[in-house]
Amino acid sequence: MKIIFLILLICMSGPFHSNAQFSQGAKDSAQNEILQLTNEWNKAIINRDSLTLDKILAPEYSLNGSVNRSIWMNNTMNHFTTDSLAVLGKLNIVFYGQAVKSEGIFFWKASYDGKPGINGEYSVTDIWTKSNGRWRVILRMSLPSK
Repeated sequence: MKIIFLILLICMSGPFHSNAQFSQGAKDSAQNEILQLTNEWNKAIINRDSLTLDKILAPEYSLNGSVNRSIWMNNTMNHFTTDSLAVLGKLNIVFYGQAVKSEGIFFWKASYDGKPGINGEYSVTDIWTKSNGRWRVILRMSLPSK
């Protein structure tokens, strides 16, 4: 419920968002950190690196609001074998106070329990929040790109 409320808040505040909490230098630093964390996240998925994923994913993380963190981790660690996962082009990053929305097109090639099945582009939106001095992702929304 908390995630749904946050998403609604971010969506409704679209044209009214404020960058007042961040100086330009802080925004640049945060943007670089989000880009770096996204790359680390992608590598951790490929390498099945649960320690890195634990650092990046918030406890309340979900995929598309319906796959909770523990199910996502189980699938990533035990069922998906990812050959490649990369951001195509540039991520669009927008600040909303202590939250960030990053959007981009990702290419993902993977199999599930040894059966090829994923090989394409996905439109991905991540919602990040900053807590205790670090950014963590709370939600990923992903759909096949048209």
